[in-house]
Amino acid sequence: MITSTNFCKVQKLDDDLYVITQAALVHFYLILGQKKAILIDAGYGFEDIRPIIRSITSLPVMLVLTHGDPDHSYGSEYFGDVWLYQPDYGQIMGFDTKHERQFIAEMGVNFLKENKPEAIEHFDSKAFAERSLLRTLTPHFVKDGELFDLGGKTLEVIFTPGHSYGHIMLLDREKKRLFSGDMICDYVIIYFFESDRNAPFSMALDSWKKIKRLENDIKDIYSAHGQLPITMNYVDAYIECFSGEFQQNYLKDKPFDRGPLGRGYQHIYKTVNIQYSDKRLEEFLGHKVERIDL
Repeated sequence: MITSTNFCKVQKLDDDLYVITQAALVHFYLILGQKKAILIDAGYGFEDIRPIIRSITSLPVMLVLTHGDPDHSYGSEYFGDVWLYQPDYGQIMGFDTKHERQFIAEMGVNFLKENKPEAIEHFDSKAFAERSLLRTLTPHFVKDGELFDLGGKTLEVIFTPGHSYGHIMLLDREKKRLFSGDMICDYVIIYFFESDRNAPFSMALDSWKKIKRLENDIKDIYSAHGQLPITMNYVDAYIECFSGEFQQNYLKDKPFDRGPLGRGYQHIYKTVNIQYSDKRLEEFLGHKVERIDL
């Protein structure tokens, strides 16, 4: 019997597809083949999700990360072996600090206070902050176009840099499903970090155009955040936005402050919701941005 937990809600989307939503914020997906399964992303690691997976399947499970942000990678510690694009292994290690973990631990405590206060005593936030992925992970680096054969089902790696330099998506051509991580979603995408963490907007635009060329093989897009599934209309909106609309209208954008995460601006166009820094924008425009509101 599949049950939800203090942090995770579990839903069956199809006979071969389950979504686990952690802290009401991040989705990760379990896809079943005949011989093995793939888990796409592993969440914050607030709890060991292996019992959830074992309540669904006894198949061996490969963990594939779309990218290295903590809400996707911290849960990797329970699996050991992890498949990802090489640049984002550095992303994982960059986030694997006590300071970052303390910040995430506070998020976990706040989630429980709001949703399951009776469970706070079962979450050891201090122990969470002391853990380290460096001691537990064995990385396996994937390539663009690499195929994972699950037995009767194949998932294809699509290299899509933008939100991070090593961001990937996974495509199930037979079922016409794309698992898009943070690059396509009905949610805010963050682009205000330094250039060693967020790739240039030009790379993101190339990635969205790459997905557009695959549209005949895509019906449903399953992202890591927000509504699911979504459609190729979201990809169209990203391309329209970054092919001219953003450059023309960025001076209308409002500033925002995400506390310790940083300050910047927010651009909204159709389904696009981007929080960005002027450094990222200036790379894209090729000239300095002058504003009067910050």
